[in-house]
Amino acid sequence: MLVASGYVEVNEESELEQVKATLEADNIEVTEAQGVKIVFLIERDRAGEVKAALDGLKDIPGVRTVYLAYYSLECSDQEKDELLA
Repeated sequence: MLVASGYVEVNEESELEQVKATLEADNIEVTEAQGVKIVFLIERDRAGEVKAALDGLKDIPGVRTVYLAYYSLECSDQEKDELLA
């Protein structure tokens, strides 16, 4: 299982619950939400799946910025190359 964690900032506090619901609907765990920040944890089986989930964060309506704090790279060399491409 590969994991990635970080947080997103929403444009306004009023958008926090909607963005949180979108993350949860996409099977992204919300570990904390307060003010304009939502801390997330993504767990997937393949590196490409983690990358796709991370790439999709910026496209969620209401998300201003995405910050990545941790990413595990326990995968094959080919998957690492695909991820970093």
